[in-house]
Amino acid sequence: MEVSGLFWVVTIVMAVVAFGFIALPLVKNNRRTALIVLAIVLPLSAAGLYMQLGSPGADQTKHMPMRSQAPASDSGSSAGDTKIASVASMLEGLVARLRENPEDSGSWLLLARSYKHLNRIDDAIDAYAHAAALGEVDADLAALGNAEIEVETSGVQIYGNVSLSPDAVDIVQATDTVFIFAKAINGPPAPIAVLRRAVSDLPIDFLLNDSHSMVAGMNLSNFDEVVVIARITRDGDATVALRGLEAKSGPVVIAENRHLNLIIQ
Repeated sequence: MEVSGLFWVVTIVMAVVAFGFIALPLVKNNRRTALIVLAIVLPLSAAGLYMQLGSPGADQTKHMPMRSQAPASDSGSSAGDTKIASVASMLEGLVARLRENPEDSGSWLLLARSYKHLNRIDDAIDAYAHAAALGEVDADLAALGNAEIEVETSGVQIYGNVSLSPDAVDIVQATDTVFIFAKAINGPPAPIAVLRRAVSDLPIDFLLNDSHSMVAGMNLSNFDEVVVIARITRDGDATVALRGLEAKSGPVVIAENRHLNLIIQ
């Protein structure tokens, strides 16, 4: 233990005083005896005082407050992952809600923003088209890609959902393609609006409008009634369905603006 200089000075002085009382009478009689007593008494006196008083700095050390160490906080990728997971969960709820109420413009807009957050741009464009047709406006969503919807000029559109039946799920592969297209009932045989997606995206919400036209000047808005077909192909040829896997609507009056539900089987 480390002892201060002042402590040692006091110790030695007190030891000398004690020695005086004990040793002086001996000095007069026997000098040798006095030296022996001095050699014994001084260390013992110092040791006794040290044990009695303790280390001068001990109390300060004992009562010195400990510094607390706060654990390091990690607020990195886990927060981002949690946020993405919560958006994906909310998205599933929105899709289910819109199947029950396809006229909910606010939910379409929120769905579009959610798709954009997840970088699913094609889905975001399609969802915003629904929202815009129902009166919602968002400049950032409208500017995605080249799919800006001009509702004021033409609100003509066909929208709905495409899914696979349980039997079809066992047949298709993720790399297959699904074509969703509209053909005029009283018009040319070629599709007038086409959307191409991967089968791995199913089930999907789709929207067809003039931006999906295949031939310049032959737009969806030029026709009153169409039929909508969802067809799966393996080689990319939209004219041939994989093992007959397709879904076909009945006559669709475009002006009715109704939601379609197509199940491929």
